[in-house]
Amino acid sequence: MIPTPCCQRMADDLNRTCALHDDRSDCPDSFVAEMNGGYGLMIHDGGSSAVKIGFCPWCGASLPSMVC
Repeated sequence: MIPTPCCQRMADDLNRTCALHDDRSDCPDSFVAEMNGGYGLMIHDGGSSAVKIGFCPWCGASLPSMVC
């Protein structure tokens, strides 16, 4: 289940589309990824990895834990 974004800035980032990149993980302007029911900061190193985060980088709200 995909959690509801905590703020408009989070929603904007999750819904961002890029005219130059078909995949969000390739776009350096995309920061947050949905991961296993939680969220992570994208690692832009050519892959699709992300680092789990517990709080929104914009509003500071507590984010849901990921399901393992």
